[in-house]
Amino acid sequence: MPSNWIKQPQQLNQTRYLNGGSGDSQVGGLINSVPSNVPVSQGIQNRPGDRMIIGEEDALALSDTVNVGTLYGGLYQYVTTKSTAVAAFTRGKACFWDTGVANKLFQVTSDESGSQGVALFAGVLINTLTSGYSWWIQQAGRVSARMKAVFTGVPSDGCAVYLGAVGAGEPGVFDVLDGGGNPTFTQVSQMLERYAGVARGIPVAGGIGTQIEIPLCRNFRW
Repeated sequence: MPSNWIKQPQQLNQTRYLNGGSGDSQVGGLINSVPSNVPVSQGIQNRPGDRMIIGEEDALALSDTVNVGTLYGGLYQYVTTKSTAVAAFTRGKACFWDTGVANKLFQVTSDESGSQGVALFAGVLINTLTSGYSWWIQQAGRVSARMKAVFTGVPSDGCAVYLGAVGAGEPGVFDVLDGGGNPTFTQVSQMLERYAGVARGIPVAGGIGTQIEIPLCRNFRW
């Protein structure tokens, strides 16, 4: 499908790749202020909450396939990372909406903590970001994901993939539950809460060698 730019992304970074660099130190990019006699509108900048739907061709063109990896068509959103998050914002890991700030700030955390745990899944990090910086995450479509070091269940091509909810041990990783035993009603509720998508190929434990398809229904910020 062709790309659907809900808002045209500006100033991707000096590398020109969507999955390059470590994020914007200033919200919206490098332009933070200009002399009064220079007619530049701040409106051209990316703002937290901006979304874009990218097709396969453009996603590939915006990918740093040599140093980072390949991006695929899907829904992306510009967010700000929590500056005081404990866990690193690592490529392929899940991040979660930070309930400690107003929704309009579109701030995400890498930590699995507090009463919400992993319930408010925000998306997957497409590159490794500096805490406190702003950049794009992927919220739907095909994405490379970091898997749990040891799966709870048995992986298979097309199996369901869930948020690992490991906590401080492996925050933000994904898990496979199929064949892991008979769940209780509480566990079924957790599965519904933690469902992330469907595996493309047989998931590989540990690392970022697994791709998942995230459905267009996991959004909590608009």
